Amino acid sequence: MKKSFKLFFAVLVVLTLFGMTLPAIAAPYPSKAVVAIVPFGPGGGNDILIRLVAKYISPELNGQALVVENKPGAGGQIGWTTLAKARPDGYTIGATSLPSMILVKSLRKNVPFEMDDFQYICNFQVDPIIWVVNKDSEMKTARDVMEFARKNPNKLNVAGDGPQSNVQLQHLIASKLLKMDTNFVPYSGSGPAITALLGKQVDLAVTTLSSAIPHIEGGRLVPLVVFYDKKLPGVSIKTSKEVFGMDIPSAGTALRGVAAPKKMNAKDVATLEKAFEKVAKNPEFLAQAKSLGLTIEFIGNKDSNKLVEESTKIVEEYKSLF
Repeated sequence: MKKSFKLFFAVLVVLTLFGMTLPAIAAPYPSKAVVAIVPFGPGGGNDILIRLVAKYISPELNGQALVVENKPGAGGQIGWTTLAKARPDGYTIGATSLPSMILVKSLRKNVPFEMDDFQYICNFQVDPIIWVVNKDSEMKTARDVMEFARKNPNKLNVAGDGPQSNVQLQHLIASKLLKMDTNFVPYSGSGPAITALLGKQVDLAVTTLSSAIPHIEGGRLVPLVVFYDKKLPGVSIKTSKEVFGMDIPSAGTALRGVAAPKKMNAKDVATLEKAFEKVAKNPEFLAQAKSLGLTIEFIGNKDSNKLVEESTKIVEEYKSLF
């Protein structure tokens, strides 16, 4: 026993003299909290989703927490730039939102990130755009909004996430097809846009369904129409087809997921993908998501990359409206 100890000690001395170390045993990933950047303010659709996921994902991440960090500004550009330039060590990921990311890149000059700067982990949620008004608004239906905007060009103040966001894209498409002229007022997310509406600073808010649901259920806001081409489970809001009798493309529908910096280790990406997938199948999570108006549709790494390609085509088709 003494000889074995002396031999080990002698080897350790030799390794130290030659500047060598014993091979380290790699800790399982993740071995500390993972930060999730949300490129919008608190209370918006991306924020609501990631915070809800964070409540359930820890057991799938070796007990480590998913910590939400809001970095709002410039329609998501600040947060996505931060994510693109983060260390690809697996401890910084971020919320994605299509087509918003592509709109930012496509419509602006000198945007300091490329779409291929990201490793897309998964897509997690489908979140269509709706119109909402205050409960005491004189406009009781979506057709009331349309008629007022037609008769009073640029007098209808409309709050929405922007500038150049998926929300604004949806509003521009609807305005063109419905022959409306409005004054679009951009905010840093659906949350602040709803706050402006609640404060009666604007007449109407164009927002994601998930952001408005708590206020609708609380009786503070009234939904007028959802811009989506099919009925969503548990959602009684009339579709634009039902209300206006015409097809209005739901190009602004938010497709939300998570991504990491491009060069993140493939095994760690797979670990995160599996963790998010397990959360997406968790009955308790799904029940709470439903109560918040979140439509969960999990799409893995490979198919998420295809979504980016498809969303890029949509942006190219409608970006001239900005």
